[in-house]
Amino acid sequence: MIEFVGQVGDGLPVLDVRAHAWLPGPRTPGIIYTHQLTIALLDDNGALTDANALITRARQLGWVETSDYAGWAAPCPGWEARLAGDHLLVRQPDGAAWYDGTLPTTDAWRAAARAAGQLYHFTAATGDVDSIGDQIASGRALAVVSTLD
Repeated sequence: MIEFVGQVGDGLPVLDVRAHAWLPGPRTPGIIYTHQLTIALLDDNGALTDANALITRARQLGWVETSDYAGWAAPCPGWEARLAGDHLLVRQPDGAAWYDGTLPTTDAWRAAARAAGQLYHFTAATGDVDSIGDQIASGRALAVVSTLD
């Protein structure tokens, strides 16, 4: 894991976020986002104000812990996704792109996504696909559901 510590005025580094298609059930098209950078923010005096800015931002945009199934069982207002071939664009409620990149999928995953009309998005403070999968199961990851165009 890599850690970036700085003030908001320093500018934030580019995150290397990767999306991984996940089909935990025949009608549950999921995406696990992985990243290896933790962004901690400091105030003008050097005191820690946010230990993980990415997770804080996700929560501000409607992501909830996976232990709170009622909180992410239906699409969150404003979250929209579009998949064209292997290109995925996910927009957050303010219209900005949450993810704009590749998402290799299988025929079964695409069929489940089309049938559901929505996607389940998961992430965690850090980790690879397997460890985030474990965090999803234990309720420690974050989730949000989007509509799918």
